Formats: sequence, C-alpha cells, structure tokens
Amino acid sequence: MGPLDFQSKDLLGRGASLQYPGGLPAHLFLHGFTATPEELGFLAHTVAQRGYRVLAPVLPGHGSTPSALAKTRWLDWYQATEESAAALGADQAPIVVVGQSLGGLLALHLAACRPQWVEGLILLAPAIFLRAWWVETFAALLPVLARVRPCWPKGTSDIADPEARAQRVGYSCVPLRALRELLTLQRIVRSQVHRVQQRTLIVQSKLDHTCLWKGVEFLRHGIRGPVKVLTLEQSFHVVSVDYERDVVAAAIHDFVSPRTSLS
Repeated sequence: MGPLDFQSKDLLGRGASLQYPGGLPAHLFLHGFTATPEELGFLAHTVAQRGYRVLAPVLPGHGSTPSALAKTRWLDWYQATEESAAALGADQAPIVVVGQSLGGLLALHLAACRPQWVEGLILLAPAIFLRAWWVETFAALLPVLARVRPCWPKGTSDIADPEARAQRVGYSCVPLRALRELLTLQRIVRSQVHRVQQRTLIVQSKLDHTCLWKGVEFLRHGIRGPVKVLTLEQSFHVVSVDYERDVVAAAIHDFVSPRTSLS
C-alpha cells in the first residue's frame, strides 16, 4: 500500500454502477466525492420501482483506491457524466439528473453545457460552498501539501443515522490533488449558474456539516428556472441515506410525477 492509501481501505469490487430498465423520463444519479453509487442505492431503487429507467455510474477514480482518484481530473468526472447521459438517450429525450454533493456540481454543469439533454435537476446537498473555509483559502497550496501528505484523513461520514453511517462505502481519506479538482469544478459551476434554466429541486439539511446553506441561496437566486427547496431538519450531509431519506424519496416522486410519461 502506497502513501496515497494512508488509512484508507481499497474499494475494489464495491464500486459497481446501478442500472434499472424502465420508462421516461430516465434518471441519472451522480454520487458524491470519494463515495460510490451505493449511497444513492435506496433512492435509485425507489425511482426504478415507480417504473423509470435509472443509471447511477461510478465516477472515475471512485470505487477503487484513493491513488486512482488522485490521478483523475474534474473533466474525467464530467466526461463520465456526459457519457452516462448519452447512454440514457438524453439527446433524444431529456432526462432528470439527481446529483449529491459533487454529483450536484456535475448535474449543474451538464444542465449548463447540454441544456437540451436535461429536463429537471434534483440537487442533494450540492457542494457549492464547503464549510471547511481553509480548503478554498489554501487551494493554491494543495499540490504542495499533497507532496507531504497526499491523502488527508476524513474522519467519520457526515451522516446523523449511526446505522447508515456505519454501512456507508467510501474512502476514509481525501486525495488532495482530487480535492483541488473539485474546487476547480466548483468555481466553474458558480460562474455558470445563470445559464441553468431547468426546473430544480434542492434538498439540504440545516445540520449539514460539509456544505454551507448559503449555497442553497446562491442557487435559488442564480438559477433562471423555477427552484423549489426542501429543508431537512434531522439529517446531516449525505441526505440520500440519512434519517429523512423517505422524505427525500417522496420529494423526488412529487417533482417528477406531474410530468411523467413512462413511454
């Protein structure tokens, strides 16, 4: 095990994509930074049970080892996003994109760059502004820090439900080079928000320890399409698996059902 794998378990074999056949609109689920599609499994399965086609891909560098993630760039994650959207036939029939944290950034970037592909956005605790202020402040130093400590220990997952927290699959350290890529994507997405015209549902908890609530307000005022916000009171950051996951699933259903085709 190399220095990039400091205090982190390999996830080889734990990063499988999730796919379900079904009707339209198809749903693309995008997981968070250092995580896998497993964190979206409950929501993806619930959507599939209602008859929709679902794809939740593994983003490059995830579901493997931290050293693999350290070698990726944000464009790799976005290319995988576009390829997955195309696999769902987004160029023929617009899709719903559900993105959690990093996945929310990728969903917004797709909506800005390929507006005709996206019918609606569901953003779960999107990583617009991180609570750890020092990350952005010292972003330029991350490559230097990476030479000293390539992978930074994460601590426990930001999940209130202890059972869900114990079961979550993800790296236990953050490759600093990959973190800088996330920050680059974050800045790009902030500059593009005014180009997003799709209807959007934002889900975030007041108890989120990872992302700041001001990100919700930034999106609410920046997105040109209609925006609805669901505020959670008991969950932390990973809302897809936390105490209010059933509330989130119901909100996704309500968001999509008025326009359902299932053709």
